[in-house]
Amino acid sequence: MGLADAASAARLKVSAALLPELRDAPAGAAQRFHLDAPGWWRPDDPPPLLPAVADAVWDDRRITARYRRRDTEAERHLEPYGLVLKAGVWYLAARTGERFRVYRVDRFTAVAATADRFERDEAFDLPAFWEERAAEFARSILRDRVELRLTPEGVRQLPHVTDHAAAAEALAAAPAPDDLGRVTVTLAVESLEVAYAQLLALGPETEVLAPPELRDRFARAAARTAALYGPPAAESSPSA
Repeated sequence: MGLADAASAARLKVSAALLPELRDAPAGAAQRFHLDAPGWWRPDDPPPLLPAVADAVWDDRRITARYRRRDTEAERHLEPYGLVLKAGVWYLAARTGERFRVYRVDRFTAVAATADRFERDEAFDLPAFWEERAAEFARSILRDRVELRLTPEGVRQLPHVTDHAAAAEALAAAPAPDDLGRVTVTLAVESLEVAYAQLLALGPETEVLAPPELRDRFARAAARTAALYGPPAAESSPSA
């Protein structure tokens, strides 16, 4: 489960093609293990309880687990539907009662599989479920707003330096460009600190209009940058 062998999914497909009894293996695997993992090659070891959770996922066995959240632990009785690897972190999609929730595997302090198997809801789609929850999480952390004036190049670059969905939403709601082709947008950001780090990448392609404290910070950064580089060298005129 540490993904030391990245070819395991390919081998599943080959096996399914060769062995009739395994033809349903790829579909079964896709509904239990969805890998959304830009950080596949992180050196971090997988959580110690990951194999136990994975066994329960594969066998459709209910688990009793201790889950740590902040400074408290609580017991959970879960039907483990699937595992997702996102940016090097493992998450468990599990049903508790009538609801599906997401748990970080590294926050489990104890996991015990029961003898009972649960009947999977065949309508449950792990990739779709994860995509929806990931989008909800991304929206939930965008708590601040900044107002920007973007050049045409800034419009093009904005989705590459900030949250892609937030940039698309801001651009879609923007009024028509001004006479210079500049667009004014209101962008949702995680925090002003994060916005400062992200928007610096746009350089002169964006002007921060609000809030005032962020605009002042960019003004100071621009002044320091100008002082560092000095005035542009005058072009020498060709000799007569």
